[in-house]
Amino acid sequence: MGSGAARTGISFYTCFRYYSVHFSTGISLRLSLFGSSHGEAVGGTLDGLPSGTRVEVNEIRKWFDYRRPGSGRYTSQRKEGDEFRIVSGVSGDYTDGGPVTMMIGNSDAIPKHYDELREFPRPGHSDISQFYKYGEFRNIAGGGFFSGRMTAPMVGLSSIALLILNRNGISISSYIDSMGSVVLSQDINPGPHEAYSFPSRIPDHDGDMKAQQLLTKAMGEGDSLGATITTIVRGIPPGVGEPFFDSVESHVSRLMFSIPGVKGIEFGTGFGFSARKGSEVKDEFSYEDGRIVTLANNNGGILGGITNGMPVKHRVVMKPTSSIRTAMKSVSVSSGETKEIRVSGRHDPCIAIRAVPVVQTLTAYAILDLMVSAREPSFGLKFR
Repeated sequence: MGSGAARTGISFYTCFRYYSVHFSTGISLRLSLFGSSHGEAVGGTLDGLPSGTRVEVNEIRKWFDYRRPGSGRYTSQRKEGDEFRIVSGVSGDYTDGGPVTMMIGNSDAIPKHYDELREFPRPGHSDISQFYKYGEFRNIAGGGFFSGRMTAPMVGLSSIALLILNRNGISISSYIDSMGSVVLSQDINPGPHEAYSFPSRIPDHDGDMKAQQLLTKAMGEGDSLGATITTIVRGIPPGVGEPFFDSVESHVSRLMFSIPGVKGIEFGTGFGFSARKGSEVKDEFSYEDGRIVTLANNNGGILGGITNGMPVKHRVVMKPTSSIRTAMKSVSVSSGETKEIRVSGRHDPCIAIRAVPVVQTLTAYAILDLMVSAREPSFGLKFR
């Protein structure tokens, strides 16, 4: 490549930047991904867990089931069983100190649904961005490695972090609190698995029925819905996080924006602060049961980027699925010709439904990574 680059006047740096891809994150616990939507498999690696960490395969499988397609009327009808294999890093039921590597086969890929996309990118998708960055060699089938299919290994590996936090008295709940015109009260307090008993992931019988009606209508019209997902972290000790660049908000936000379709995040009262006075959101202190608490939790359990002992609360917004059956205008990437296209394939009427476990487990990964990376001895974490 070096000699060819020299002949064409393109620097080695430009070639490397153009063709290289990096899918990894983390401070002390490194999370990496590989694969693509319609390739042979997707997978990932979680590196940094101490040897002797107990890995509960049946619990991991539960989180895969919460996320997998084809699991209900309101999810993509792509039939993936999400059977996974842990191919390294675990001996018996415990980590051996090496990177934990997980693979999930793609058993229901139909790449021909996406042949037209090489010339006419789908509006609202990464197709056009892929063209600008990767050119003619880009992976277009199902969005390639930009696909929501990549969240399968995210969930599988991050669920290990969730289980470790559970062993240490830290629980995390995620649920949809708004979808279309259905909006729940922010005062509800569901358990970690409660939302998965409801098809819409709205843990309220009335709200769930209304959301299902909206979903049915949108599906009949070939359309889709957006939603917001609230997450609550309970039992987290004070002192987690660092000022500025490794703040809890910074680290969690980095992971949330790695989920396809997430377009915004807020902590605590979040954007609601703009319409409030300081006297209304002062989070005054009190002393209860031998510890300092706040009378309200407008700051979402975080001050100065560091947890204050109150529940950490954040909320993300997911855009409506861009792959809809109604006609959309696109443009040929080679000629500029305008054309009306219709997207084929199997897609979710509301991507937020399957994103709930992704948000929940990645929040766990972000929190555990900060705790393991802390200057103090990891808050006395128990890994078995």
